[in-house]
Amino acid sequence: MRRQSTVKDQVTVRRLLAVIVVTLAVAAGACSQETAEPIVFGEGSIPSTVPSDFPIPDQASIGSTLVDAVNGRTEVSMIVPASVEESAQFFVVNMLPGGFVIDSSSGDAARWTISFRRDDLTGEIILQALSEGTSQAVVTLTQ
Repeated sequence: MRRQSTVKDQVTVRRLLAVIVVTLAVAAGACSQETAEPIVFGEGSIPSTVPSDFPIPDQASIGSTLVDAVNGRTEVSMIVPASVEESAQFFVVNMLPGGFVIDSSSGDAARWTISFRRDDLTGEIILQALSEGTSQAVVTLTQ
């Protein structure tokens, strides 16, 4: 009699293990279907998270990029062959037709900050002088 309950217990344990294995396999399959990496670093191209109508100066060289999917944040660094003031003017003038609202825009020849928004997107552009006629723009977007 004792031997029968042991065999019965073993069958129950095996069934329980089979259920656990199947459950874990299904859960792992569901997790693997997520294609977005939480944080992605890039260089040389504009990430797809930047709106297609966001103005980028024609001669800008795209540097490092960061897409933080967890916090809905995108950052793009670029070198612009224009002064800080010329670059600031380019962004402000070219953002308005795209429906971007400029909340603030101020600075000087060495540094300029532009804060803006559109719908559920907010952003900031920080411009810094690198040399005469060349500036760096760091664009940060949050959704």
